[in-house]
Amino acid sequence: MDRPSLRLQVFDVVEGGSRHPVLSRIFSAALITLILVNVGAAIFGTVPQVSRTYFVLFGWIEAISITVFAVEYVARLWICVEHPQARGMPAWKARLRYAVTPSAIIDFIAILPFFIVVFGGADVRTMVLIRLMRLFKLGRYSTGFQSLFEAIRRERHALLASLLVLMSVVLVAATLAYIVEHQAQPEDFGSIPQALWWAIETVTTVGYGDVVPKTPVGHVIGGITMITGILMIALPIAIIGSSFAEVIRQRSFVVTFGLVVRMPMFARLSTDVLHDLLPLLRAMTVEAGTPIIEPGQGDDALYGIAEGVVEIDAPDGRKRLTVGESFGASADIADRSRPSPALALTRAKLLVIDRIDLIHLVARYPGLAGRLKPDVEDAAGLGEAAGVVSVEPGDRPASGQDSA
Repeated sequence: MDRPSLRLQVFDVVEGGSRHPVLSRIFSAALITLILVNVGAAIFGTVPQVSRTYFVLFGWIEAISITVFAVEYVARLWICVEHPQARGMPAWKARLRYAVTPSAIIDFIAILPFFIVVFGGADVRTMVLIRLMRLFKLGRYSTGFQSLFEAIRRERHALLASLLVLMSVVLVAATLAYIVEHQAQPEDFGSIPQALWWAIETVTTVGYGDVVPKTPVGHVIGGITMITGILMIALPIAIIGSSFAEVIRQRSFVVTFGLVVRMPMFARLSTDVLHDLLPLLRAMTVEAGTPIIEPGQGDDALYGIAEGVVEIDAPDGRKRLTVGESFGASADIADRSRPSPALALTRAKLLVIDRIDLIHLVARYPGLAGRLKPDVEDAAGLGEAAGVVSVEPGDRPASGQDSA
């Protein structure tokens, strides 16, 4: 077997590949620690006495951080061509595409203070703000951040509708306040834009008290605006909260593109297939000793092991499956056999795709037939799905069907 290139090995360490899991964890832990130290230094550096006392220490922290973050940024630009999404792209195009992603932009902002110092004077408050933005680098390592962003992405249309309704309420409240209050308080309600400030703080129930209606009708409008504001603000909060809880429930861990392509059964699929596959996958975490498939259970899902050990009670004896192997239902619509019982021997993280979704995926990409299947069905115990799951040029959506 050919030795992986240096760039591929660095990719595995930086992006959490399976070749160097220990080094990858150390790398992630070191970066997370450095980010937290940076944020702490930026915060305490605004205290004059602390800043004067630990001026040298804060300087060393900033110098080391700039160096590490710069090396990380350059390294990620170098290795991004190894990402499955960059397959078939020219190197320059893959790097340009990566450079404009949110995570890459945040990485660049993390080293921006260096360029500000070199090429021009910097306001201290601006530098503090930029340094605090390094906290967003944790989003790459936090499943909570990713789940929240996924929840917002799922409900973006509902959130946009809520925002439009909220803006309408604010505008109507400001207009009514202007009509009834502009003669009594021309300095505060002399125009609709002036009245907007009162409407915003009333709808959001902040109520600073700097601007208040004085006429009886204005008081009525203010009371109605407060009650309406509570209802309107509750809408997006409820939408995000319920969606976030649903994402957490469905995904005991976050299913990301990187996680999927590190699974041997999916590693050599084309980008088109992977993009169609990712929305169909759901995550499942089971504790040691938990039955995954009960004896006689007609389970309609294919399971891929992302972490842990699972024991399968196969017809030819018990088998232990580990990371990258699969079990459960097959995509063969004519297959009426029951899956072998499965038990988690350790805490296991599984990627699950329902059989009906698997059948539809194979219908769209006929070249996948016979490849995405349980490993325990293979006579050798290591199925084709675990070793050679590629999509050849002929593996394209079936005639009349478009890829997602």
